[in-house]
Amino acid sequence: MGGNDAGNVLGPTVSIGIFKVRRTLIIFSIVVIIGALLGGATGVKTASTLVKVDVAGNVIINISAILVILIFLSKKLPIAVTQAIIGANIGVGLVAKELNIKLLLLIIIGWFLTPILSFVMGFIFYRFFALIFRGIKNLQMRNTVLYILLWIFTLYGAFSLGANNAGKISGILYASGYDMVLLLLMSGLSLALGIVLLGKQTIYTVGRELMPLDDFSSMVTVFSSAFSIWFFSLMGLPVSASHAAIGSITGVGYSKGVRIQNETVFRRILFSWIEAPLYGGLFSALLFSVYRLLW
Repeated sequence: MGGNDAGNVLGPTVSIGIFKVRRTLIIFSIVVIIGALLGGATGVKTASTLVKVDVAGNVIINISAILVILIFLSKKLPIAVTQAIIGANIGVGLVAKELNIKLLLLIIIGWFLTPILSFVMGFIFYRFFALIFRGIKNLQMRNTVLYILLWIFTLYGAFSLGANNAGKISGILYASGYDMVLLLLMSGLSLALGIVLLGKQTIYTVGRELMPLDDFSSMVTVFSSAFSIWFFSLMGLPVSASHAAIGSITGVGYSKGVRIQNETVFRRILFSWIEAPLYGGLFSALLFSVYRLLW
């Protein structure tokens, strides 16, 4: 998940050369751990009530989600990992007949609202920050402020990512009685490892192939997506960084009169949002059904 979502948050800034890739990935991963520890508890508690399964069910859910993630990472597409994991939960939950339908509906609503909120925030924030920066007449001062805000918003995005993703990883384990602090730490560490080892895979897909972004547009895009992710983290709802990133990039583009330049990649990403939960659900339902038949 860390390898996938690094591209969603870092793509707009790293891919256009604002930050050095390796250093940024390392700093980003550290802040993700902090975000998981300080902001992930609500999401863990919420995710723990989605399905009730035994240890074998937990393993099958994770295996199924990992398979889907690896398939799309090989295509260098940043999928909605949240949907892959929730889809895997649904597959096992349906077979086991232990699925919290009310919570599932809330999560699905969150999926639809995430790109919409990110689009609106991207559109509004672009106009807002453009007004502020036009008031800074000194070019050097303007560039300095821009660079500082880029780092602040990137770290904010890392924190939001850690807070929101912790529950997706650890929710089902918390339901089995594992210690919260341990789960948050392990979630943060695993996300950080994925970011450092696999983060380069999707950065350039989001940052270069969808829409041309300059330094200022990248700053607004990162802030808008981070804001959306953090908003839903406060409610404990697991949402997709991919949804947030695509929504904010599109919103910023429309605000400044630029449209998606690579519609083929855009359609592939949108279609992956449908494929991810479908594959996750099918894999987990199949594996869990086989497990129940054999054992």
